[in-house]
Amino acid sequence: MPMYRYICKNCGTEKVELHGINENPEIICDACGNEMEKAIGRVGIVFKGSGFYITDSRKTTTTSSKNTSNK
Repeated sequence: MPMYRYICKNCGTEKVELHGINENPEIICDACGNEMEKAIGRVGIVFKGSGFYITDSRKTTTTSSKNTSNK
């Protein structure tokens, strides 16, 4: 079962509830007794693999070794 974060419309108290995806329970605030609304959860983003650093997207500069001898 997924965890959902709820915030009170009146006092701002936060609460986490477990319920099914298709359920829409009426969550009541423990502090003031008003209805709470579902909030978007905080999601941590983890970048793994290559391509996430500024140096990965730079074009490499290759120096050509031209024979420039002055005789």
